[in-house]
Amino acid sequence: MRVFKVGLLHFREAFGKDLLHRLQQMAPLKDEKGEEIILKAEHIPVHEWDMDYSFDHHLILDRASHYFKIGVPQFMMRAFDGCQIVNHPLSFHWFIERKDVGFRLAHQMGVAVPTTFVLPVCDTPFFKKEDFVHHRLFQWDDILRRIQFPCILKPSNGRGARGVYQCSNRRELMDAYRASGSEVMTLQQKVDSPYPWQLRCLCIGKQLRIVKYIFREGDRSEYLDEVDFLDPQTEKLVLDSTKIINRLFGYEMNSVEFFLDHNNRPWAIDFNNPIPDGREEALGDHWYEEYVHMMLEMIIDKALNPTPGRWLPDLEPFAQIARSEDPLPARFEQALKIANQYYNS
Repeated sequence: MRVFKVGLLHFREAFGKDLLHRLQQMAPLKDEKGEEIILKAEHIPVHEWDMDYSFDHHLILDRASHYFKIGVPQFMMRAFDGCQIVNHPLSFHWFIERKDVGFRLAHQMGVAVPTTFVLPVCDTPFFKKEDFVHHRLFQWDDILRRIQFPCILKPSNGRGARGVYQCSNRRELMDAYRASGSEVMTLQQKVDSPYPWQLRCLCIGKQLRIVKYIFREGDRSEYLDEVDFLDPQTEKLVLDSTKIINRLFGYEMNSVEFFLDHNNRPWAIDFNNPIPDGREEALGDHWYEEYVHMMLEMIIDKALNPTPGRWLPDLEPFAQIARSEDPLPARFEQALKIANQYYNS
């Protein structure tokens, strides 16, 4: 018999409590050799630590260290020691702050991303603009010719729809940009979609679920209880794009958001969501249960097939694809082949 210890870092949310309860009630597992495996799950306390401190967890599920900053170095040290962490702390804390980089990397892999500009900060509180030798005025006319209206202005480190503006004209855009202060902002073309909903692909481990989703401000978004609503070709392209994004970023927990255009082509507009929404009131009964079930299945899979966690995310194979002169569709297929090594294992 062996013990597989799972640590959870959650907020005081129903999802975390429910997942913990179900793990604690789970019957012993048996691996392919017939060995019995006992799952032991607990919430991870946040406290001081010294250089000799270590966890004894085999797997850590991290849904909160972006707010509990002391958890970040702790989890990095545990990743160094070989603990499996979902999501890997280096991927999590690099990409959640750098959505601008994420847009570029996904685009270089052939994933359809709307035209996007990364803008310098509007305010530089510690300097005057004339202190920057190479500062120049924006080429707004060229930017707007390519982006067009309506467009979306959002922070590169945004989460929870914080600081997101939809701008219908130049005045609205200038007002929103001035309001952004010292944030690095991305300006993105808004996909013209014939549908009142968009797509969210919920990703836990090797399982992916496409959800019909309606975004509403003020945390009032809605996940619709409908499945198998896409034609097979569109569904495959959504799933393949999602696989590439997740493996490119090293995410095993994510949600990837798409708009469909008038030709049903999916455009990835937001895909650095390594703490997918777990609120039952938003997800509804069906998707909440599916979400918890997917999480349990991932934990069981890792308990039955234990492997040391990676210390560094492996982006090099994708970087080699990006450096090639192959057209984007060929890069997409090469990146998908790498991603499927994980999803088909």
